Amino acid sequence: MTEGAGAVAATALGPVLERLESLVGLAPNDVLVNRLRRAAGLVARLPLDHGGIDHPDWAALLDAVTVQETRMFRAAAQVEVFRAAVLPAIARPGRPVSLVSAGCATGEEAWTLAVVAARAGIEARVLGLDLSRPALEAAVAGRYHLGPPDALREVPAADRALLDIAGGWFEPVAALRPMVAFRRANLLRPDLGPAAADAILCRNVLFYLSQPARDAVVGQLASALRPGGALLLGPTDSPPPGIGLRPWAPGLVGIWRREGGGG
Repeated sequence: MTEGAGAVAATALGPVLERLESLVGLAPNDVLVNRLRRAAGLVARLPLDHGGIDHPDWAALLDAVTVQETRMFRAAAQVEVFRAAVLPAIARPGRPVSLVSAGCATGEEAWTLAVVAARAGIEARVLGLDLSRPALEAAVAGRYHLGPPDALREVPAADRALLDIAGGWFEPVAALRPMVAFRRANLLRPDLGPAAADAILCRNVLFYLSQPARDAVVGQLASALRPGGALLLGPTDSPPPGIGLRPWAPGLVGIWRREGGGG
């Protein structure tokens, strides 16, 4: 598609792009335009003046245009920092640690959190949030193809003991399943409640959003953290000022602490 053709397509889809940005924060770009063009039948019947994420046509379109790329232990270096430095700091005697994967896609990040907590001997409750209904179905099923490419390429050998691996597939062991739940949610309004989570991971999500939506999502997630809780973002993401977050530690990229909890 030439630049001129892309501009025409974006102009023709302008009302839909504007609605998607206001509804869930998606930034207009060539990738989104191409996905909308492939979903032309859905686009043609959209009610542009009403309907939220639960409207059947808008829900179907969101299923078609959201990106669902993830894997176990993705960005493994940050997962290891979470294991070594963050998880011990947020654990409290007498209650499970509350962990959230915001924009969980097909669920591997949520299952990663369960593996890390279980290996550390820390009781945890993990909640995965996403817009895509097919992705959430895959997350709940929790059964994944090994590849190629190797879906477990970043998983440390010791952590694989908490995965059942056979016949070209893998899944979390049965003991992990009660720890993890999934829910459909719009990250602009995730409905987590104030101070509900000890740590929230929102990685490889914000770059699909417009800048105002990024700031709004990070603000919502920050308010959902307990004092001293951690927000883990992608390496190029940073929170807007004035929302009560500071770097977890000097020189540590992508991990932020909710003020008020010491540390």
